[in-house]
Amino acid sequence: MIISLMTGLGSLLVRVAKLQSRPDPPVAALIDSHHSRHRVDGRRGGLFDRRGRVLATSRVAHHLFVDPLLIADHNTFSESLGYALGYDPAWIERKISARPGSRWVSIDRRLSVSRRKALRQVELSGAAISTWLARDYPKEHRAGQVVGAVGRDGDGLEGLEAAFDKRLRGVAGSLRTVRDARRRTLWVAGEDYTPPANGSSVQLTLDLTIQAIAEDQLEKVCTEFGGANGQVIVLAAGSGDILAMANYPFFDPSALARSRPQVRRNRCVTDMFEPGSIFKPFIWAAAAEAGVAEVDQIIDCTESGFYVSPLGRRLRDARGHGRLTWARVLIESSNIGMAIVGQKFGIRRMHNAVGRFGFGRPSGSGLPGESNGMVNARARWNHYSVTSVPMGHEIAATPIQLVRAFTVFANDGLIVKPRIEMPQSAAAAAPTYERVLSVRTARLTRRVLRRAVTEGTGQRADSDRYAIFGKTGTAQIADPGGGGYLEDQYVASFVCGAPFDRPRIVVGCFIHRPDVSKAYYGGTVAAPAARHVVEQTLSYLGEAPQANERPDSNHLARR
Repeated sequence: MIISLMTGLGSLLVRVAKLQSRPDPPVAALIDSHHSRHRVDGRRGGLFDRRGRVLATSRVAHHLFVDPLLIADHNTFSESLGYALGYDPAWIERKISARPGSRWVSIDRRLSVSRRKALRQVELSGAAISTWLARDYPKEHRAGQVVGAVGRDGDGLEGLEAAFDKRLRGVAGSLRTVRDARRRTLWVAGEDYTPPANGSSVQLTLDLTIQAIAEDQLEKVCTEFGGANGQVIVLAAGSGDILAMANYPFFDPSALARSRPQVRRNRCVTDMFEPGSIFKPFIWAAAAEAGVAEVDQIIDCTESGFYVSPLGRRLRDARGHGRLTWARVLIESSNIGMAIVGQKFGIRRMHNAVGRFGFGRPSGSGLPGESNGMVNARARWNHYSVTSVPMGHEIAATPIQLVRAFTVFANDGLIVKPRIEMPQSAAAAAPTYERVLSVRTARLTRRVLRRAVTEGTGQRADSDRYAIFGKTGTAQIADPGGGGYLEDQYVASFVCGAPFDRPRIVVGCFIHRPDVSKAYYGGTVAAPAARHVVEQTLSYLGEAPQANERPDSNHLARR
C-alpha cells in the first residue's frame, strides 16, 4: 500500500511538473481562459500655481454602472436604485432601455462618497462600481482657458493640458490575474506585473490670488458695460512671469462637453485686433529715440481737429488741440500729431521699430495657439502706413504682445520674454531680455505716460495709492470681410505699469464690443478696472502705498 501510494504521488508530481512547464495545447487554452490581463493607468501629473496651489489634479473616482442581464425586473431595479441613491428612477430606466443587450450601462462616472455608502446598504444585483483616474479642477473656472482640459481618455485637449500632455501623462502598467471556474479573481501573477509610472507635475507662474483679482474685475467691467468678451493680463515686469491671465466669459474645464469652442479659446494669445491708441507710446518712443521729435518740440495739430497730409490723407482728432508739444501729443492722444511725426520717421525706421517691440511674431510665452499678430512686410508699407501705424491702425496685435511691449518702459528700455512655467533651475530663472530703447528714452516715455494718467485720457486710472503710468485705447473693430470698420463696434483698452519709480507689474485690460449706449472709450471702460487690478495686486504683493507723484512739464523737459 505504501509503495502504491508513493508511486501515485510521484506520478501526480510528474504530471503537475509537465502541466507547469509544457502543458498540452487543450490544457494550455483552458489555463489561459482563467487568466486576465489588466491595464493599470499611471496618474497624470498635476498643474500648480507659483505657490503650490492646485489647478488640476488626478484622483481615483468611482464609476457606477449596471449589467442589465443580471437584473430580473428593470422597473423594480430602477425604483430601488433611484430612491436609494437619489436618482430619478425613470431616468435610470431610460438609460437601461436605450442599450438593450448591453452588459455595461453607465449611470454615474463620479459617484459620491454618500452614494457609495448607500449602494453598499441596498446590495442590488446588477449594480457595480469600477474605479478610474478622474481629472479634477478644484478652482473651477479660475484660469480655465489657460489650464485647458482633458478628454474622457485622459488626453490633453485644450490649453496647457494639451501643451504639456507628454510630461503630464503617466505611463500605463499591466498585471495578470488568475481566476477560478466562476471567473472570480484568486491572485495576481507577480511575475507578470509591470508597475505604472506617474506623470510629472508642472508649476506655473500664475498666482491664484492675482488671477482671482483679475477675473473678478474683468467680470465686473464686462457686466457693467455689456462687453461681449474681455481679457486681463498681469505680467511681472522684471521676470516676465505671467501672474494672471483672465478671459471672460469664463470656462470651467470640468464642463468641457457642455462648453463652446469660442469660450475655451485663450484669447489673450490667440486673438489679434487693431490696438488703436495704446500703440502710440511705441512709435512715440521710437521716434524720440531716433531724434525725429524732441519732447518739447511744438507740433501744429490744428485748431479744427482736421488734417490733410501732403499726399492727401485725411485725418481727424476727437477735438481740435491746436499747437501741442511732442509730449502732449501722447498725453492728449492726438492722431494728427502722431501722423505728422510718423511721416518724418519714415517707412524703414518705423517698420524696424515695430519689429523691435516684438510685434509680428509670437511672444515666446509657451502658451499654445499663440498668434503672430499682423505686421505687413515693409514692401507693402506706403504713405498711409506711416500715418496709420502710429495711431494703431494697419497693424494687429494680441493682448500678450501689447503687454509684453509695454515692459520696455517698465524695464528702462529692455523687453522681457513672458513665461508661463516656473523655472526648473537657477540658470533658467534668469529672465530673457532684449534692448529696445536707451535708458534715457524709456524713462522719458514712462514719465510722459505718467502724465497721460494724471492729465490726459487715462485720468480714471489715477490711483491715490500707487503712481500708475499707462495709455488708453479706443479702436474700432475692422470688418473681417474687408472694406472698413464695423459700426459701433469697439475695443476699449488700457495698458499700464506700476509703481512709477520702481515698476513691478504691467497690466493690460481689453474689453471687446462694449455697449456703446453705456460707454466704449478705453479711459472710461478699461482704465478703472486696470487701476483696481493694480491696487489689489500690489497690495497683495506687499508693496507699500506711495505718495502720488505728479511730474511737471518743466521737469519733463529737463529730462
